[in-house]
Amino acid sequence: MVESLLTKINPDVGIFLATSLFAFVAWIVKGLIDKPLSESKATFNLYLEKRIEILTEVKANLGFIVYFPGEEDSKEFKEPLQQLLLKNNKAGYLNKTTFDAVLRISVDPITNKKFVLETIKEIDEDLYKQISNVYDEAEFYRRFSNYNPFKRFIGFTILSIQYLLSLSFVVSAIFTIAYGLLFTSLIWKIAIIVSTIIGSLLINKWMKK
Repeated sequence: MVESLLTKINPDVGIFLATSLFAFVAWIVKGLIDKPLSESKATFNLYLEKRIEILTEVKANLGFIVYFPGEEDSKEFKEPLQQLLLKNNKAGYLNKTTFDAVLRISVDPITNKKFVLETIKEIDEDLYKQISNVYDEAEFYRRFSNYNPFKRFIGFTILSIQYLLSLSFVVSAIFTIAYGLLFTSLIWKIAIIVSTIIGSLLINKWMKK
C-alpha cells in the first residue's frame, strides 16, 4: 500500500514533502539542543561575570586589611565585607571555603595576617580559573570572527573540519560499540559494556573541568 502510494505521488510534490519534513525535523532538533545551550550559556556568562566582580571586590578589601592590620584601621575594610555577605545575595557567588574565611576575617577584631594572605591566595587561584574561561571565550571569538573575510573563511573552515572530525570519531565509536554488542562473544560484550561505562564517566569528569 505504501509503495503504491509513493508511485502515485508527483515527484515534485514528493521532493517538497521530503524537504519540508527534513526541515521540520531539523528545526525540532535545533530547538531541543540549541535553545537549552543558549540559555545555559547566558546564565553561565552572567554568573561568571558577577562572580569575578565579587571575588575581586573581596580580594581588594582583604588586601587593605593586610596593609592596615590594626583593629581600628582594618575596621574600615572589614565592614564592607560584612555588608557584602549580608546584602544583595552576593554571598551566594562565593564557595563555602571562601565564605567561611571572609566571614571569619570580617568579624574577628584581631587580624590574622597569615590567614588573610592564605585566603587571598585561594581567591587568586579561583579568579585565575574564572578568568581563564573568559580568556578561552575571547580567544575563540578572536580566531573565528576576524574582520578580514579571508581569515574568517579560513577560521570557519578549520572549525568545520574540527567538528566533522569530532562527529566522525563519535559515529565511529558508536558503530564499533554497536557492532561489538551484536556480533562478538559474551566476554567481549561484557568488556565493551564495562569499557563504555568507564569511558563515559571519565569523559563526563573531563567535560566538567
